[in-house]
Amino acid sequence: MKMNMQIPLVMVVSPEGCRSMFAASEYRSFREEISRTIFYPDFARRSYLEGVVNVELMTDNNGNIMVKETNATHAGLLDYVMGRIHSLMVSDHESMGKQFRLMLKFMMY
Repeated sequence: MKMNMQIPLVMVVSPEGCRSMFAASEYRSFREEISRTIFYPDFARRSYLEGVVNVELMTDNNGNIMVKETNATHAGLLDYVMGRIHSLMVSDHESMGKQFRLMLKFMMY
């Protein structure tokens, strides 16, 4: 049985922007694309909402993203993230054909 390893991507989303928790150079282009795409949503900012959204996703060899599984501490944050994830396109070959476990921590600090 072949086991597919999920690559962890942990990002903090604050009112100042989205950034990676780790400074590793692997998958930098994909992490930067996530940072350019996901912001602290206005509805969450207005109500000081914090939470975590987890997304298991796959990228194919053409750069398309398929979401396999999700969970979140707040349905509104999950809906927001899913809308933004579907607008992502992977352009670097390093991130194509991989499985990722994306954790987005929304924090007001």
